[in-house]
Amino acid sequence: AMQRCPSWAGALAAGVCVFPWPAAAIGALASSPSFLSFSAGGHVAAGVRAASWQVPSEVLDYNEETDIPGLPFSVEFFFAAMFVLLMASVPAILVVLIGGGKLTKAHKIESACLIVWLTTALFLFTKVLKFNSSHWTGSRPLTLVEAVYLLSQILTTVGYGDITPAFPRGQVWVAVNVILALCLYGSLIMEVVQLIGQRLEKAFQLHDSELDEMGVETARRALAQRPLTEWDAPLPPIDKMPLIKSAAAFSFFATVGVLFWHYFPGEGKTWLQAVYMSIITLSTVGFGWFNATTEGGKVFGAFWMLCGVAALAGVIGSFVDLMMHIKAAERRDEHEEKLKFFRFVKLCTRPIDSLNDNGMDSYDFLKFGVLLKGIATEEELQAIEERFAELAGPNGTVRCSKLVELEGPPSGLLNTPRA
Repeated sequence: AMQRCPSWAGALAAGVCVFPWPAAAIGALASSPSFLSFSAGGHVAAGVRAASWQVPSEVLDYNEETDIPGLPFSVEFFFAAMFVLLMASVPAILVVLIGGGKLTKAHKIESACLIVWLTTALFLFTKVLKFNSSHWTGSRPLTLVEAVYLLSQILTTVGYGDITPAFPRGQVWVAVNVILALCLYGSLIMEVVQLIGQRLEKAFQLHDSELDEMGVETARRALAQRPLTEWDAPLPPIDKMPLIKSAAAFSFFATVGVLFWHYFPGEGKTWLQAVYMSIITLSTVGFGWFNATTEGGKVFGAFWMLCGVAALAGVIGSFVDLMMHIKAAERRDEHEEKLKFFRFVKLCTRPIDSLNDNGMDSYDFLKFGVLLKGIATEEELQAIEERFAELAGPNGTVRCSKLVELEGPPSGLLNTPRA
């Protein structure tokens, strides 16, 4: 996370940035004790490998990161880079799930905008904008670890408030980035999650191909002997498994958070503080009284917030769906259903000479079943019947050519290949 070197100290800064000066020499050059942070081994903290020389009024205070022996980056920097790659791979995941040939123009525009936004946000956060924070003294751009930590707060709307833009122009830029991030990632990530869910559902479904012809025929006969409405049948049981599964997933992430914030060196929250922080964070309330205080905690928090908030969204969605089913079952009025049945019978029957009574032919029964099952409303069926009467000739039929001419798509669409 190299910072820029102003021209007034160009020669000296160039020497600092090019030559592998010892950490003690770099510290001696600093005009402020908080110029750079050092690791336990006396080396400059990873992610700030190259010293920067700023104007005297700007104080740089970088938190300690964990060096990897023999490598030019830290553990925290590595996982922060993985987070960035994960965010940038959302369009690629979409291509795999949908298929490159089925991507729409909107998909491609969204994906391009997402990559541009992510690149711009990282550049602005680490090179241009300055931020204030309780984690350091003064205002400065962010390291990659801090930028990832802030991006995760933006995407999950947690908003601890422990890292904020220092100046009005930066505040406006960050506000615009928040809106763009929520729109772009909200759309793409929801679609990716939905597609993954559909894939998993298909994977666990029973395959109809396992049934032989005799089994299929038997099932059809059994279905034909079943009435459209089983009046004496008990209400179908309400499926609580989606809520149980989503609650288990949320409990897992909340528990992981509690253990991390309590045991990770440098965080040291008490058990109650860790529980409070986990619930407040994953609920996206984010009061900010407790937050990550180490670089490792910030990287962990970036991944943890994304997964935990998604798990909580699953819990809320499953709970709302369960309550809607329970309320619908409690609102069921058998007396009203019986009245609808007889009203539909009266609507769909007509005098039939061969029966010497009112009855139904195949079309009447189809109409009756559609109404009874709630597949269409009376108004929708009436509109279809009126349209048929408009198209039909004196004999009550419609020529195929006329149907294609008046109801079919324009001729230009027939020659357009599908995307």
